[in-house]
Amino acid sequence: MPATLLRRARSVALCILCTALAGCADFQKTDPWEGYNRFMYNVDDGFDKIALKPAADLYTKIIPKPIQTGLYNGYTNLQYGDVILNDLLQAKWNQGLGDFGRFAVNSTVGIAGIFDVASQWNLPSHQNDFGLTLGRWGCAPGPYIVLPLFGPYSLRDVPDLGTSYVTNPLAWVDMPLAASIPVSVTGAVVMRANYNKAVLFRDQAAIDPYIFTRDAYLQYRENLLHEGKPVPPKENIFEEEENESTTAPTTAPATAPTTAPTTAPTTMPSLTPQPNRNPPKIH
Repeated sequence: MPATLLRRARSVALCILCTALAGCADFQKTDPWEGYNRFMYNVDDGFDKIALKPAADLYTKIIPKPIQTGLYNGYTNLQYGDVILNDLLQAKWNQGLGDFGRFAVNSTVGIAGIFDVASQWNLPSHQNDFGLTLGRWGCAPGPYIVLPLFGPYSLRDVPDLGTSYVTNPLAWVDMPLAASIPVSVTGAVVMRANYNKAVLFRDQAAIDPYIFTRDAYLQYRENLLHEGKPVPPKENIFEEEENESTTAPTTAPATAPTTAPTTAPTTMPSLTPQPNRNPPKIH
């Protein structure tokens, strides 16, 4: 039990530290650590080709499809507490209630989430995490970073490693290593098998797989943050001030007009809003 409490304390401390880093970071470049990131990308990709991909290929070959679906459902259900927590942190009360109901139904009627009964009961699945919560609280994404074994992240998304751990029910079960290691390895293989087609597409279509993976990840996260809606443009207040200063008259007229205009203007001024000058910036 002390070892379990120590692991939980480390996870909470990591979450707090990473949250502080993400909140305080103010980087102008998307990928300032590209040298390190490319190195770590190659390390992760090498590990994937040596260990994860062969295991995932064997898994998809010998395990029947219904069992694969059940295992995937079960592991995603274990991670669903993170979705519920961040629904509440973002004040999405109705969605949080629905997601709690989904978790409760699948965990009981669906037998530990193996069967997705909730979807049949009109309780849809949602995607949410602490990185999205920080984004909706106004935190910038920060630089792109590739983590050992975990793959692509932005600095803002890193704290979710802590929240996703502490909201997983297995984190609160004092399992011996003989049980926890097989459970974790099986979960990694199950999740990797679910991305086989995406990884194959990347390897076949991308000229530079690193750039492809980075850009796809950042655009995917941006889309999740804005829930599929267009990214709101950012106003450039300095450009507006500059325009105002250049168009304002330098001197006041010497004399006021002595007479009012004899006729009213024949047309009304245009009320069409001017287009925004600054395109949205992808995170």
